[in-house]
Amino acid sequence: MSNSALCPPETSAVPTPANFNYSLGLPGGPYCISTARNLVRTVLCEHDLGDLAEVGVLATSELLGNAYAFTPGHEAHLSMRWRFGVLRLTVFDEHPAHEAAGIFAVCRERRREALSLLDAVTDACGGICGLAEADAPLYGSRVWVVLPREAGALYARL
Repeated sequence: MSNSALCPPETSAVPTPANFNYSLGLPGGPYCISTARNLVRTVLCEHDLGDLAEVGVLATSELLGNAYAFTPGHEAHLSMRWRFGVLRLTVFDEHPAHEAAGIFAVCRERRREALSLLDAVTDACGGICGLAEADAPLYGSRVWVVLPREAGALYARL
């Protein structure tokens, strides 16, 4: 009996928008932003989403810059997905919880202000930019953008 019958058949998946789903842990420090930017550009192009590369790189820079500015010296996690016709870039950081409600509100407002450029670009490109606490069992913050396919062309016109 051949062992090949026990193994799943070999498939040769090629990069397409449908299988664009990457996650990357990044060590603490802004030096990681250039690595992430290069990776985002490369994988978007490989998955036939190159028209979103420029706006995706900007979003990656801003999301990670925000994470490292408000959680210096801590790791961040970048998630990249194409689902339901939109590009989703999400950064999770290890921002500590604030015990006092007033401090939490001030910190959240400062983080939103630091995302103002990304907010404006994302809005002009028909997308959404968000900031929230990470859902359990994770802790920290989650910042993200959701960009439709036409965001690349809209960004090129800005």
